[in-house]
Amino acid sequence: MTINNDPNNDEPTGNEPDLDDEWRADRISHRLNVVRNARPERLRDAGPLAPPIADWGKTLVAGSAGNLVIVGEVGRTKTWSAWEVLEQAIAAGYAGSWHFATAAEWQDAIAPPPDRDHLRRMRAVDLLVLDDLGSSRVNDWQLECLFGVIDERWQHARPTIVTSNVRKLGDTLGERLASRLRDGAASVVLGGDDRRSGR
Repeated sequence: MTINNDPNNDEPTGNEPDLDDEWRADRISHRLNVVRNARPERLRDAGPLAPPIADWGKTLVAGSAGNLVIVGEVGRTKTWSAWEVLEQAIAAGYAGSWHFATAAEWQDAIAPPPDRDHLRRMRAVDLLVLDDLGSSRVNDWQLECLFGVIDERWQHARPTIVTSNVRKLGDTLGERLASRLRDGAASVVLGGDDRRSGR
C-alpha cells in the first residue's frame, strides 16, 4: 500500500480505496438487510419479475417513476412482485424512503380515531406500497382517509405501488381517487394460476 507523506500533495496515488464507493456499498447493504428482514417469510423467494414491473423498477431507481398498479386474481404474485421490485430497486441503488402497508395496517391506521401520524408518514414517504387495496368493502370514511393520502402523493409526484384483486379500481374507490392512481401509472395485470394452490 502506498502512503502519501507529502502534506502539500493531496493528489490521489491511485491506491487509496474510493470511500464514496465503500460508503455507497455499505449503505445499499444496510438497506437491503432492512427490506429483507421486513419481507414476509413466504414472500422471500427471489425470481423473475414480469417485464413491465421490472421496467418500472428501473424508472424508480432513475427517479422518474409514476405509480405502479398491479392487479390480478388471488395468488397471482401481486404482493410478492411489490416486495421483489422494491428489493431489486434498493439493490440497484434506490435511496428513497419506503413504507409497505398491508391491508391490516391500513385498516388499523384509519380505524376511528385515525392514526394521524401514521397517515402523515404515508403521505410523505418517498415510496408507498398499499397492498390488497379494495380487497374488502371500502366505506366513505375509508375513502376520505385514502383520498387524503393519495391526493397529497399525487400532487407531489411521489410514487405509490398498489396491489389489488379489483380490476376496475374506479368501481371500488370512485373515479376521483382512481384517476389520481392511474395518472402516469404503469398498470400490470398478472394472470396464470393461483401460485398458492400447490403449497
